[in-house]
Amino acid sequence: MHSLSVGVDEVCSIPEFRNSDIPLTNARGAFSEVLAEYIMLGMLYHAKHVEYFQARKKEVEWKIKSVELLSSKTLAIVGYGDIGSTVAKMAKKGFGMKIIGVNKFPEMVTKEQAKWADEVVGLEKYDQSMNDADFVIGSLPKMVSTDNFFNHPNCFSKMKKSAVFMNIGRGTTVDEDHLADALMKGQIAGAVLDVFKKEPLSKDNKLWYAPNLLMTPHCADQDSEWLYRSMFIFEKNL
Repeated sequence: MHSLSVGVDEVCSIPEFRNSDIPLTNARGAFSEVLAEYIMLGMLYHAKHVEYFQARKKEVEWKIKSVELLSSKTLAIVGYGDIGSTVAKMAKKGFGMKIIGVNKFPEMVTKEQAKWADEVVGLEKYDQSMNDADFVIGSLPKMVSTDNFFNHPNCFSKMKKSAVFMNIGRGTTVDEDHLADALMKGQIAGAVLDVFKKEPLSKDNKLWYAPNLLMTPHCADQDSEWLYRSMFIFEKNL
């Protein structure tokens, strides 16, 4: 059995399969680069104030606003694995950012993955990482322990008011009401989301009305070659 995505929670939710001897593989690595590019877009979107300038254009208003340099920023990646390290590599090579990789089991991070981070830390340094970061990336899998992991007390209240939260992990890892409130109250500067708890996102979800939020409908990993890459990984596994 091969999961065309990185996540295997849907397959593992079937008791008959979970208790069987059928091998299960996933498409780890197939989406890392395209998702890393999406993160670069999200950081540039906020650092260069694209939403602000688009609003000025709509109002036919010439108004200057200073932009920010990514090379002066710190990026914290929570769930530092294959996707996270590819994000780190692109951010380090492309913009020279400072990278903090956060992993529940830092000893499981490979040497190749670790070399793109300035430091790889465990959860004991999670709070400090949230406080230091200008961009916080969520790249966690769907598990009972990660449900609503990114909420107000555990994440948004620890971030700087100038910081941006971005999620490319599972939608279940984010408390969407807490995030919407944090944006509306200006507790954080912005957010980028490609995944949600329930998809399609219901029209009464507060995220639709949250400011400084770049949203895409769970398609950041769907470039024209994604299926080929996933099947190539299956072929190698087979």
